[in-house]
Amino acid sequence: MASGGRGGAHPQQSRSSWGSSIRAAQTADSMSKAVAQYTTDARLHAVFEQSGESGKSFDYSQSIRTLSQNIPEEQITAYLSKIQRGGCIQPFGCTIAVDESTFCVIAYSENAIEMLHLTPQSVPTLDKKLEPLTVGTDVRTLFTPSSSLLLERAASAREITLLNPIWVHSRSSGKPFYAILHRIDVGIVIDLEPARMEDPALSIAGAVQSQKLAVRAISRLQSLPGGDIKLLCDTVVHNVRELTGYDRVMVYKFHEDEHGEVVAESRRDDLEPYMGLHYPATDIPQASRFLFKQNRVRMIAD
Repeated sequence: MASGGRGGAHPQQSRSSWGSSIRAAQTADSMSKAVAQYTTDARLHAVFEQSGESGKSFDYSQSIRTLSQNIPEEQITAYLSKIQRGGCIQPFGCTIAVDESTFCVIAYSENAIEMLHLTPQSVPTLDKKLEPLTVGTDVRTLFTPSSSLLLERAASAREITLLNPIWVHSRSSGKPFYAILHRIDVGIVIDLEPARMEDPALSIAGAVQSQKLAVRAISRLQSLPGGDIKLLCDTVVHNVRELTGYDRVMVYKFHEDEHGEVVAESRRDDLEPYMGLHYPATDIPQASRFLFKQNRVRMIAD
């Protein structure tokens, strides 16, 4: 009986080991495809940059057909780093990074001074003007006292993103901004977007209406039958567009062979539909896909 018990355990262990082996093989295959795609992406990027330097137009189709040169590993690493930390922001706002404990600026976007309407400050005793924003500036001095208190309160919160967006005013111009804060490994990033006084979301009535729309959207999602991914995606794009007022909202699916497909879409009637379009694996680099997994919503201005 004891022998039978031991014998009965072997098939289960074998099935478990077999399942683990399959998953490991699938993971290895997926990693192999990703690495190969990284190399292709890096080659395409190199050809693209070379075409810009030479003044020639970039021919995507021709480049795909003629990709043959070897790419050094360090060049691939540099390419991945550039994709993940591109050093650029979308131009409708500005960015300031600060030390979390002191609020001193550690980095800022080139357009921050202009967007915040900051002007150099005269110092008669030194017979020169001080830059209003530089590394080491206390970011709180750029905003009104009440705005500074709001920033301090948000920074002290355990979950900083729950208070976003924060309504702040530039000290020099008095103009309002939405401040969106999030923590990174070296401090806090403050993204600033100009706000309009007539924005309905800023009034009590507008806030209540926005809340109603959000509650209605959540209710719709909760009422959907389980297992219908297409219906879920269709409902999500419709609700998100209704909430945000965006021109187009899409769900993009990556297939096993790495190519992408638009599987759900809500758009303005005058816009060309993207629904059902398929894109090659090289259309969205692997490095960008990794970022999509970290930040699952992507917004494109204009």
